[in-house]
Amino acid sequence: MIFTHSAVNPGHLPYSWKVLLSGYTPEYAYERGRLNQSLPFEELKERSHINAAARAADQASDFSRRIRADLP
Repeated sequence: MIFTHSAVNPGHLPYSWKVLLSGYTPEYAYERGRLNQSLPFEELKERSHINAAARAADQASDFSRRIRADLP
């Protein structure tokens, strides 16, 4: 599915083993300029964890806004 979705979108990323091994997909997207590059990848990755924010927002009606409030 990842290959299919990436191929049909304009400006799709070239195929890579990093897409097949999905643990590498964020790094691949970063390397290709598809993620915010104002921070080093490791820092961006660390700041993008939303588990604590998701637990704090729990059943809030503005859950989506709350989990994104402090993201880069």
